[in-house]
Amino acid sequence: MGRPDVQADARRVFEVLRTGGIAICPADVGYAVMATNAQSLEKIFLTKQRGAHKRHAGIGSYAIHKEVHIVDPLHQEIIDHLSQDLDIPVGVIARYNRDHPMVKNIDPVTMEACDVNGSLSLLVNAGAFQDALTSLTFAEHIPLLGSSANLSGTGTKYRVDDINRELIDIADIVIDYGLLKWWVHGRSSTLLDFSGPSIEVVRIGACYDVIRDVLKRRWDIDLPPDPGMESLKFGHLKKLEPVQALQNLITSG
Repeated sequence: MGRPDVQADARRVFEVLRTGGIAICPADVGYAVMATNAQSLEKIFLTKQRGAHKRHAGIGSYAIHKEVHIVDPLHQEIIDHLSQDLDIPVGVIARYNRDHPMVKNIDPVTMEACDVNGSLSLLVNAGAFQDALTSLTFAEHIPLLGSSANLSGTGTKYRVDDINRELIDIADIVIDYGLLKWWVHGRSSTLLDFSGPSIEVVRIGACYDVIRDVLKRRWDIDLPPDPGMESLKFGHLKKLEPVQALQNLITSG
């Protein structure tokens, strides 16, 4: 089989996405299902059987984060250290530039299902494939949104063979890179909220033990301990309020 051609695979996915298709793709923290338009995102949402409190997440990169997010210097230093120095994937939630061309290309209904009190979530540093794909979408200011490739409540999938058939059936393209890097954690990315004066943990996920140690050691910032997967299987510490647009979609769907 040999080494995968990441750039060519990303280009194939990009061509599907730009015409309204749905893709299942690898990220270091698990397979993700993604799209670039409202209709496909709604199809993903309903197929996954998600609750109305579940937002669409940005499939991002460090470059997108730097241009779109607005964070204070201390928080930027922490994000840089985690993602660039330590090569850790981080779900960054932060205030954002509403005038950025990519943000302006998100339609109002989809934006309602992304925005949380004036902040957006972007997965940063999720591996070579995601960086290659987002470099293509970002160059054309196309917003790439999605979530984990699983039915709600079934956990992160680290092999294509484990992805629920319902999602495979709606995908127009699936990129299979085998068992993914951070499978050992059993959870998706750690989500950190940088939108306020202090950092809040929204979800405990991959590499959380390292993140917690680093923030305490270098910045004397205390993050809550991980109670373990038996007590907190998917790592969520916060549950957001339901989105009316998503509730309407569930009702009508």
